[in-house]
Amino acid sequence: MRNALILTGVWLGILVTAYAIVFWDQGIDRPLPISILEQQTEAVGETYIHPDGLFSLAIPTGWQAQDAVEYVQLTDSDASVTVWAMALETGDMDAAVGEAFELAGVGSDFEMTAVAEVSGTWDPEEMYSMYRNEDDAEAVGVYARRTEFLTVVLLARGAVQAVEALAGDIEWMWAELAIPADDLFVL
Repeated sequence: MRNALILTGVWLGILVTAYAIVFWDQGIDRPLPISILEQQTEAVGETYIHPDGLFSLAIPTGWQAQDAVEYVQLTDSDASVTVWAMALETGDMDAAVGEAFELAGVGSDFEMTAVAEVSGTWDPEEMYSMYRNEDDAEAVGVYARRTEFLTVVLLARGAVQAVEALAGDIEWMWAELAIPADDLFVL
């Protein structure tokens, strides 16, 4: 009888210990499911830093970057949308957008169709506008942020459906834009 009580006590101790190890989280955060980690790693790409350190820009995975003297040109994997990012030495938003159009080779047949708030609150230092050409086949989305000495412009051009389909990548680039550049990463 005494041996049976000892064995029962040992088994109960093992069960309680196993329960504590498996079910008691001890204040430690649970790891993320693998599917969430995979989604996060897909969006993370490299970072472009302007040669003069004026801004840095996150590049989504699958996009290609070509650095030019006045801007960086990014193209998605299908080459259906091209994005130009540039720092322009003007404090006037309209002049900055006009100069960005000129550098990106956007013709005068585009008309503004929408102006929107960028971050949920209207900020005169930051704007987003959408332009479409006369036959509504092509769209140009323009993000602009004015600082004390310059205006940083992100201009995305492509077929309307392509720009809409890649809007998440373009918005992510804009959201990750840092002025001045965060020089932790270099393309």
